[in-house]
Amino acid sequence: METVSAYFTGAIRREIANLRAERATGLSERDWQRASGPHVMRMLATGRFPSLAKFVHDGTEVDAEVSFAVGLDWVLDAVAAKLARPPA
Repeated sequence: METVSAYFTGAIRREIANLRAERATGLSERDWQRASGPHVMRMLATGRFPSLAKFVHDGTEVDAEVSFAVGLDWVLDAVAAKLARPPA
């Protein structure tokens, strides 16, 4: 139960942080991404951030609801796998 609760709490905190950032900066997430684009491109040009480069170039946009549901499935699958194991 604590694992599922922690997942929900984390998701809620992330949403609150995003809303606060939007209110503080006056920029939507999309506007912030556009404004940060030149900086990110300079970072990628150094070649020092291959994982970030892969994420930026190959990543797909997933909305918050889908992301939450997929993550919750992972958490619940892990809990179910743990519960299904015989006691040691």
